Amino acid sequence: MNHLEGGGLAGPVAGIAEYCGADQWRVEAAGSAGPPPAEGVDEGLQRLREICHDIRQPVAAVQALAAAALGDPGLPGGTYSYLEQIITQAQALAEVIRERLHTDGPAGAMARLTDLGSLADEAAAAERLTYEGTLEVEPHAEPVLVCVNQVDVRGIISNLLSNATRAAGPGGTVTIEISDDLGLAQLVVEDTGPGFGEIPGGTGLGWRSIARSLATCRGKVSYGPGPLGGVRASLWLPLAAA
Repeated sequence: MNHLEGGGLAGPVAGIAEYCGADQWRVEAAGSAGPPPAEGVDEGLQRLREICHDIRQPVAAVQALAAAALGDPGLPGGTYSYLEQIITQAQALAEVIRERLHTDGPAGAMARLTDLGSLADEAAAAERLTYEGTLEVEPHAEPVLVCVNQVDVRGIISNLLSNATRAAGPGGTVTIEISDDLGLAQLVVEDTGPGFGEIPGGTGLGWRSIARSLATCRGKVSYGPGPLGGVRASLWLPLAAA
């Protein structure tokens, strides 16, 4: 079993996992704010915030134009559905922009009570837009409530799904299951891919994003072989206090 952890559960703080072959991973520990910053990080962070500031208006314009088009009484049903999805994706992007523009607040300031299953449904809906294979979210009748930064956790789930769909390929299957036990919420992503180390590596940015987000939400991600033949990735988060 391979794992990547945040500071809220047992074990080390967040880290970056790198596959080294033979089902072995190297985990580089990182501080509570994620991986150590590169040289010139202050300038880079400022540039990122400037970019986020500059694209706020175009994103808002996309939302407004799509919303206006929805008011056309002669709009075909299929087009209506596509426009709704455009608005949903633009809203998600707007949340990310807003989050990145306001990074100076105390840790946990953006945490909100939310259903982990709803975040999984949103991430899966977005992934299906570009994935040709089968992506299924197992039914979850009861809400699994967590108190988290929704942007961070949605980003973790999106990265896990991106890895899984890339591994499974256009003819494969990816499943998501939500559960809770012993004070922890669990989200499991499984795929029919070839398993660890059998697909080309990516940029590594997804790992850094997951590590940073795990630190803020006090979560943990574990990896191992799954029953579908590929990888089983499990995300644990503390349940919201009753």
